[in-house]
Amino acid sequence: MTNRKTLHLEVLTQEKKVFKDSVDLILAPAHEGQIGILPGHIGLLTKLQPGELFIIKGPSITVLAVTHGLLDVHDDQVTVMADSAARADEIDIAKVEEAKTKAEEALKQKLSDKDFAIATAGLRKAILELKVVKKRRQYRALKQ
Repeated sequence: MTNRKTLHLEVLTQEKKVFKDSVDLILAPAHEGQIGILPGHIGLLTKLQPGELFIIKGPSITVLAVTHGLLDVHDDQVTVMADSAARADEIDIAKVEEAKTKAEEALKQKLSDKDFAIATAGLRKAILELKVVKKRRQYRALKQ
């Protein structure tokens, strides 16, 4: 009998712990591009960019929409500290569509640099969350 090694993953935001479990593989949107983390990975501290965090445990895939933050790997312990993180099944599509529309409307107006940056970030987050929900639906369809 062999002991299968796993990673111990925690995904945190300032508000809450979004995810905590032992997993087999993590695919993360690092600053320099998508990276994969398997058990036995060397120590690593890297910036995250907005994107999809794929968490694989056996045949199960969990997808989170994460925005800027950090990913830390140390002795098979992986901690993701993100500005925001949302599970696909927790995303309210109607709310996200509304936020996307508001951000698009705001970008059409003459905005200060600060307001433009806020509207752009809101639009990117909404688009990312919609993308994650769409991928979850596609994954469910494949399993059926």
